[in-house]
Amino acid sequence: MSARASSMTPWDVDLPTLAWIVGRLDSHVDRRTMLLLAAGMTAEAAAAITDPWERLSRALTGPQALDDDTIERLEARTIGFHRLEYVLPARAIYQGLTTHINELSTLLQSGPPDRFRRRLAATAGEAATLASWIAWDLKQPRQSASFERVSALAAKESGHQIIQACTHAYKSYAVEGRAAYEAVRQAQQFLPAQGDDATRAWLLSREAEELAALGDRRAIEVLHQAEEAYGRARPHRERAWTRFLDPGRMAAFQLSTYVRLGDEHHVIEAGQTALSAVGQESDHKKAAIIYADIAQAQLQIGDIAEGVTYARRALESAQRSESTWGIQHLATVEKALAPHTDHTVRELLGDIAATRRNEGPSPA
Repeated sequence: MSARASSMTPWDVDLPTLAWIVGRLDSHVDRRTMLLLAAGMTAEAAAAITDPWERLSRALTGPQALDDDTIERLEARTIGFHRLEYVLPARAIYQGLTTHINELSTLLQSGPPDRFRRRLAATAGEAATLASWIAWDLKQPRQSASFERVSALAAKESGHQIIQACTHAYKSYAVEGRAAYEAVRQAQQFLPAQGDDATRAWLLSREAEELAALGDRRAIEVLHQAEEAYGRARPHRERAWTRFLDPGRMAAFQLSTYVRLGDEHHVIEAGQTALSAVGQESDHKKAAIIYADIAQAQLQIGDIAEGVTYARRALESAQRSESTWGIQHLATVEKALAPHTDHTVRELLGDIAATRRNEGPSPA
């Protein structure tokens, strides 16, 4: 990697433009690739893409300047922000994302032609539901609720009620127990009778996780339904938020479900598959969750040393990604380790507690 790429951070650049580039590529972008893209955004490169954004500026002052190309660029930017969320801390993209949403809102308020209005509303809803999730991650519950309301209005305006499914799916991560299960079930009410199988697979996987957490073995059948839906899905072509769903993520859902059910046989197989998706340049947010589940599985079979090793990896990944969700996911591991007095265990628990204190109170 070049000296420029290694010395800069992605939030040193124009995030809306970086999101547009990532959205146009519309393929998996790990942190290394994203840094290289950011490093390539020199003044000369920025000048080459000025014209499209000048058209957007004109459209913001007069809806007559809107055209298909401008709408497509805004849609690509929304996709890009969803992809950036996988590899960047929430604080790094929040301001750029809110700027994007404000521009979409201005265009919607300007009275665009009907053929553009629904598309603008749909991409605004996809962006707002991501902003609600990120605001929660940043411990800003009021802003999160505000963006949730925006996404609901956009879903109604666009006719894409499935946007609400994404919003409620995100909410399910912010609560626990029966409340999490009910949030997932509510999300499923916004699924169409057919199609959108990537979102369907995600919601069924979440339902399986939460049923397993409640000790309900119906989770296994629901997990099989999720796998069937995933077999029909096209995550990279369906919705802005479904790009995250890949074989590694499905393996992580399987791992989490079997860990919660205490199914040691399936945990080993799912754990190996999930681990293979965690490479050196992996997404740290995803890695934090997978490592925490493997840590919990090791503790269940009585291997304290391995449990601590993976819990430490989970903590380090959560710290790197500044992920509230990743830290929350270690709660079960903390409870399992609480009775132990070994020095490495107490040191790990102390570090987890210190990380929580530094992040502040839970946003849930």
